[in-house]
Amino acid sequence: RKCLSAMASAICFYCGATQLVYKCKDCEYISSCEKHLKIHRPTGSCLPFTVISKEGVGRCAVAVRDILAGETVIEDDAAVIAPASGRLVCLECFSPVSENAKCKDCSLPLCCQGPRHKIECRQMARFIGERTPSLYLSVAVLRLLAVDSGTWELVDSLMDHLEERKGDVGEGDWEKVDRGVIKYLMNGDVGHTKATL
Repeated sequence: RKCLSAMASAICFYCGATQLVYKCKDCEYISSCEKHLKIHRPTGSCLPFTVISKEGVGRCAVAVRDILAGETVIEDDAAVIAPASGRLVCLECFSPVSENAKCKDCSLPLCCQGPRHKIECRQMARFIGERTPSLYLSVAVLRLLAVDSGTWELVDSLMDHLEERKGDVGEGDWEKVDRGVIKYLMNGDVGHTKATL
């Protein structure tokens, strides 16, 4: 059965759309556009949250009803899977590897084959012999730039806190990212401008 009913002045709980928005017939707490219904009902049951924007915080999930003990609150898929380790790990399976375990094409740490490493392999092959201390962050950026448009739209709607990162509080960290990731990738001609990196 159709789980949404038409509502004249409804607003989508996720994106704020006002056109073609329907109230959920199963829980009556949420209104949604067709596009974001799968976020509200990923497996056939309604999740108990809505998304609001708060000044200084950005978008956040807020409960729309009492939540039962053990109840699933949010289900999500990772937009990007990338290592965040300080130690040497395989870029495919994230297992620890020795310095000898390398991809034959790009020389990045690799002990097995799979779909994840293919994303950055061609791009990173240009950097053979030259490595940044922010190697894994560079790989994460390349993987993020390769996501499909639907995933990118969801990621792009998140608050990035860029002003704070560039400001006094995070100035040293931002310089490391700018030098160790953005400029590094731009020098390798990854096909993106500084604005998109």
